Amino acid sequence: MAERRKQTNSEKLFINLRKDILAPPPDLTVSEWADAFRKLSSESSAEPGQWRTERAPYQKEIMDAFTDPELKKVVVMASAQVGKTEIILNTLGYHIDLDPAPIMLLQPTLDLAKNFSKERIAPMLRDTPVLRNKVSDVKSRDSGNTTLNKSYPGGYIALVGANAASGLASRPIRVLLADEIDRFPVSAGTEGDPLSLAEKRTTTFYNAKKIFVSTPTVKGVSRIEKEFELSTKEYYHLSCPSCGEYQPLKWEQIDFETVNHRCKHCGFLHNEFEWKDQPGKWIAEEGEAPVRGFHLNELLSPWKKWKDIIQDFKDAKKNGPETLKVWTNTSLGETWEETGDQLEEDELMARAEGYAAPVPDGVKYLTAAVDVQDDRFEIEVMGWGFGKESWGIEYHRIYGDLKLPEVWNELDEYLARKWLDGDGNERGIACTCIDSGGHFTSEVYRFTAPRESRRIFAIKGQGERNGQYTSLISNYTRTKRERALLIHVGVDEGKNKAMSRLKIEEHGPGYCHFPKNTANQGYNEAYYRGLTAERLVTRFKAGNAYQVWKKVRDRNEPIDLRVYNTAAIEILNPNLNKSEKASEQAKNEPKKKKKVKKRRRTLSKGVN
Repeated sequence: MAERRKQTNSEKLFINLRKDILAPPPDLTVSEWADAFRKLSSESSAEPGQWRTERAPYQKEIMDAFTDPELKKVVVMASAQVGKTEIILNTLGYHIDLDPAPIMLLQPTLDLAKNFSKERIAPMLRDTPVLRNKVSDVKSRDSGNTTLNKSYPGGYIALVGANAASGLASRPIRVLLADEIDRFPVSAGTEGDPLSLAEKRTTTFYNAKKIFVSTPTVKGVSRIEKEFELSTKEYYHLSCPSCGEYQPLKWEQIDFETVNHRCKHCGFLHNEFEWKDQPGKWIAEEGEAPVRGFHLNELLSPWKKWKDIIQDFKDAKKNGPETLKVWTNTSLGETWEETGDQLEEDELMARAEGYAAPVPDGVKYLTAAVDVQDDRFEIEVMGWGFGKESWGIEYHRIYGDLKLPEVWNELDEYLARKWLDGDGNERGIACTCIDSGGHFTSEVYRFTAPRESRRIFAIKGQGERNGQYTSLISNYTRTKRERALLIHVGVDEGKNKAMSRLKIEEHGPGYCHFPKNTANQGYNEAYYRGLTAERLVTRFKAGNAYQVWKKVRDRNEPIDLRVYNTAAIEILNPNLNKSEKASEQAKNEPKKKKKVKKRRRTLSKGVN
């Protein structure tokens, strides 16, 4: 019998690797794996160290649904502060360690995907021992681990932006993790719906899993709401400390004075610690649906106290519908329903008031916005007070040939003007935004570049492309030739903010004041028609709804200028959140003399 050949180290390694890859995963759920192995990192957690599912018990069934072989899709519609990001990370860790698979993690943009990789995945791989050696260090020469692609034995994680069509093509995917899907564009370039494109990548796997997670946005256009409505629609129920009846924690049952939640069955009030100490369970409204859907709000969170949620609500309500919308999405995990139709110019004209001075009491800062037309500049100067309450100061036009320097000199002189307040003080413009998107782009850059010390900046509007969200101040760049600072402004978000403030009917935070059209201030009927020249409409693409602003009249410069002024006050970023009363009290209080502590004299004892 021939002598048996000894296996080389390479062959042994290969055989062991095949055993690891081909062997079925241990009989653990995601929550069990996390409780045994997951370590929380100090960069991303206020409670670093060993993961404990019992800290937020509602997370257990959500994570375990990800390993249920009967389920193909799981939907999580959630508020902030409930640990949904950690749920995603635990799922990634489970698959890297026990059930290798090709995974796609889809974020709204490519930049967010990169940030998630660096700030969340990298610390988890570093601090969780069972994962540390399975994915090589990103700084090594191993091309299997880059910021957007992380390979490990038997699988990989591809991090993709929903706005980048190339990342969605030609990848077989078994596990699709789609995060913040309400921020996805309707189309990835010209390729179509990014979520549908990603789902098609899973068709070759019989055991594919799709997990959609998001904070909701606007009712009727929210992706996660649409997915949740087609699911089991499950809410986490807690047992009443008094009668034992199970029920979800609901905002309308919170008593503000006592910071307690009222039982809908027996009517007794109990505080958050009593409620959260009770047993809980998920109860479905649509038990026969093939997709499991979970809803979470901040009232369940162990990381957010009810008294803080109540205070957040009061602040949001005080600051107007725009802030209340954010609170509804991020605290209740519910969609925001827009109220009211298009604003009418007659309603806005009727609120015009006589000012006691060119700059009324309450104004803390002046901003200006300039819209560059072919034959003129359209300018609006606005005043801003606490809570971003605003006052129209002057609407002005400068006509002329914009190819000639004289008209630009006139603009320069106007922006250097002063306006008097009620005390006779001169008030200048603190920040100016000039639109550079017309036919005089280079001229705008040449005008703003040497005047940046006066906070006169060039801006360029960016619309929502195919429903992709763009923040009001998206980014800053420098032009190559003039080296002018160019600020990119999300005009749709700006119009959302401006229109929501125009709907406020009571004086206070967010309210918009207009002067009676005396002394040729420019606030005439044409101004109000331009201010109401657009309305929000819902459109559909590939079955997905999104909202855009549509012109209903030709002249819309006043609404554009209000957006640019909103951008100007955000660029300036003053503190407009404290109460005026507190500010006045602090100003009028006599300054206390600072006590100087006398130093005791020490006598030298010489040198030993």
